Amino acid sequence: MDRDERQKEGLLPIDKDAQINVVVNNPNEDDAIDLGRVFHNIKVKRRIYAWVLLLCFVAGICASLLLYQLTQKPLKVSAVVSLKYDVPNPEYDEDINDPLIPSMIPVTDLTAPDGMELDLNQVTSSFVLQSALSGMELSQPLTIANLRDNLHIDRILTEDSRRQQEVAASMIEDKNNAAYTQVQGIELTYDNRFVVSLSNGFGNEDSRVKLYLKDEELRLLLNRILAAYNDYLVTTYADNKLPDDEISVIDTDSLDILESLDLLRSAMDNLYDYCDVKPDAVKNYRSWRTGRSLNDLMEDLELAKSVNVDYLYSYVYTNSIVKDRNKMTTNYQFQLRNAQTELSVVNENIDNIQSILEKYKNDEIFVSMQESDTAKSTQTTTDYYNSLIVQQAQFYSKAAELETTITDLQDKIDSLNAVSEAVGTEQASEELANAVNVCHQIYVQIYDHLREIESSAFYTTYAECSVAQGKTESFIRGAAKKVAIGAIGGLVIACGLWFLSALMIELRGKKEKEESEKEVTEQ
Repeated sequence: MDRDERQKEGLLPIDKDAQINVVVNNPNEDDAIDLGRVFHNIKVKRRIYAWVLLLCFVAGICASLLLYQLTQKPLKVSAVVSLKYDVPNPEYDEDINDPLIPSMIPVTDLTAPDGMELDLNQVTSSFVLQSALSGMELSQPLTIANLRDNLHIDRILTEDSRRQQEVAASMIEDKNNAAYTQVQGIELTYDNRFVVSLSNGFGNEDSRVKLYLKDEELRLLLNRILAAYNDYLVTTYADNKLPDDEISVIDTDSLDILESLDLLRSAMDNLYDYCDVKPDAVKNYRSWRTGRSLNDLMEDLELAKSVNVDYLYSYVYTNSIVKDRNKMTTNYQFQLRNAQTELSVVNENIDNIQSILEKYKNDEIFVSMQESDTAKSTQTTTDYYNSLIVQQAQFYSKAAELETTITDLQDKIDSLNAVSEAVGTEQASEELANAVNVCHQIYVQIYDHLREIESSAFYTTYAECSVAQGKTESFIRGAAKKVAIGAIGGLVIACGLWFLSALMIELRGKKEKEESEKEVTEQ
C-alpha cells in the first residue's frame, strides 16, 4: 500500500484536473479510463452495432453511387473519317493526248474531289444533320442547333507539320522569338483523315438541365451523321452522268446511208471518249453479273467500230452508194460553203493576231551587273501576250480541222458526180441496220455496267469512317473507386460510433460513482 501511495503521489501533477490518465485494468485511479472496461462495453454492444455497421456500410455505398451519378462526365464518342477518292493531279500526264484532261491520283490531304479545298463545315450543315435525324426515333427530342453544338471536328496534321509544330513550341519555351517568327510563316498540311466527336448532354450552355441520350443512341447518331456526310459528298462530287444514247436516235429511214454512218461514227467516238476518261479503278472494275470490265467493253466498242462501221463507211464512200444522189449532192455543197465561210473567218483571225504579235513589245527590264558598269536587259512576257499565243494555237487547230472537212466534202461531191448510177443500196442498208444494232447492244452493256458501278464502293464510298467509339463503363465499374471509399468510410464511422458509445458508458459510470461517493461523504 505504501508503494502504491508513493507511486500515486509521484504520478499526480500539480493541477490534478489538467489531464486524464488512461490505464488498463487499474481501477484504483480515479481520473483514469479503464480500456478493459471500454472493450468490455464494446463486446456487450456487439449485436446492436453489427446492425449499425451494416447500416453505415450500405449508407456509404449509396452515398458514393449518388455522388457518382451527380458528378459523372457525359459520354463522348468519336470516329475517324478517311477520304477515299481520286483528285486531279496538278502535273499532267504526258501519255494523255488531251492536255486539258489531268491524270487522277488518290487524295492525300483535305482536298475535295474537284481539286478545291474540302469544306469540313458541311459535316455540321443543316442538310447533313437533317438527313441523319430523318426517320430516327430518339429517347429525347433534339434540335439541329443542339446537335451542332455538341459536334466537334479535329483535323490531323501530317508527320512533317507535326514536327514543325513541335519545333515552334520548343522555340516558344526557349524564348527564341526570331526563329519562331520564321517558323510561323510555314504552312501546315493535314492528312486525308479527320476526327468527328459527338458529346452527350444536349441543351443550352447556360441551362443546368441537359438532355442525355443512351450510349447506343449516341453511337448510332454519330454513324448516321457520317453516313449522311458521305451521301453529301457523293451527291455533290460524284460523276453520275450516264452515257447519252446517240445510237438509237439515228433515223436510218429518213437519212441517207452515208449520213447515218457519219452520225454512228460520231456516236461511237463520243461513247468511247466517255469511257476513256474514267479512272483506272472504274475501268478495271469487274462486274459480278457478267464478269467483264469496262476495258473489255471498250475493246468490243473499238472492234465493232472498225469491223461493222468503218468498213461499211469505206465501202459506201468509195462506191458512192446513196439513196438520193441529188439530195446528197446539194447537202454536201451546202456543208462545203459553210465550212469555207468559217475557214475564211478563222484565217482572218489568225492574220489579225499575227499582226498584233509582230508589233507587240514585251516588258523590258535592265539589270545592273555587279562589279561592272554594264547593264543587261531582259524581256518578260505578260498575261496578254500569253493569251494571244493560246488563241493563235486554237485558231490554227480549228483551221486544220476545217481544211480536212472541206477536202472530205469536195471528195464526196466529186465521187457522187463520177458515178452515174448507185448499186448495192439495199445491201448497204441491211449492213447499216446490222451495224446500228450491234453498236446499240454494246451501248446497253456499257450503260448497265456503269449503273452497277454506281452502286459499288467506287461511287458510294467517298468518306470511309470507323465505327463510333467511346469508353462506356458500367454504372458499378465507373463508380468502383467511389464505392470502395464510401464503404470504408461507412465502416470507419460505424466503428468510431461503437467505440464512442462504449467510452460514454465508462465515463457515465465513473461520473455516477463519483456522485454517489460525494453523497455518502456529505451524509
